[in-house]
Amino acid sequence: MLSSLFNPLGAFRQCSRLLRMPDARPGRTALVRTRLSFCCRNPEVGPARARLGPFTLHAHTEGELAYLFGEVFVRREYYVDLRRPDPFIVDCGANIGFATLFFKLHYPAARILAFEPNPSCFKLLQCHIEENQLRDVTAMQSACGKDNGQISFFVSRGFSPLSSIHGGRAENAEEIKVKLVKLSDHLTEDVDLLKLDVEGAEWDVLADLVESGKLARVRRMAIEYHHRIGGAKSEMGSFLKILEDAGFNYDIEANLHEEQRFAGLFQDVMIYANRPGVK
Repeated sequence: MLSSLFNPLGAFRQCSRLLRMPDARPGRTALVRTRLSFCCRNPEVGPARARLGPFTLHAHTEGELAYLFGEVFVRREYYVDLRRPDPFIVDCGANIGFATLFFKLHYPAARILAFEPNPSCFKLLQCHIEENQLRDVTAMQSACGKDNGQISFFVSRGFSPLSSIHGGRAENAEEIKVKLVKLSDHLTEDVDLLKLDVEGAEWDVLADLVESGKLARVRRMAIEYHHRIGGAKSEMGSFLKILEDAGFNYDIEANLHEEQRFAGLFQDVMIYANRPGVK
């Protein structure tokens, strides 16, 4: 997964994509410079640091930094045209804060509520907020689910995006207890965008929002759905049915290599859901 990020061909492809972005933030030149800086680095070395225009990026390792930069700033998996300068965004599963920073780059006046249970990731999330002077960002060190309390959380020390409530998500993961909250308790106004990347807990978060009636306050969602996580059966249709019953339209993005077809493997799937009339 990381090898393609640290070779000339991978760098060329990503830089070419960045140069074709007319609305890149904080600018195409800044993004390309940051991407090129990864080429000569050892992905296993950490902690990692890079400049992105006027901002500073931090990560546990060089490999983690390059991977998340590609996901958030190159592929722009969480980009949504919100059509207003001051949206309210909920970042559920904020990890180390790259998506939060991405939202602020595109919507400087946005108000953001970010949730992240992993202690080391939360520390870097706070670092990004403070060092880059991000205003109107509230960070909560907790996981989101269908109850309030505590839950077992499995921390991947080598690659934090694999940390999850599912123990088999990463090899040699460390089990810890983290605070668990109901997202519905924190939605007191309409949400312009709910970014939901919670490594398999999306079922519980959605169930809470449906049961509480707070899903009606959400206008758009960018959901990373974890298809067959932990060897679970295929049930994405049921997940999509919940969105349909709640009145959402949706688009799906899934990158599947030919050798993965009919293999029954785990797969990340992006779901972009919006209410009719809300683009």
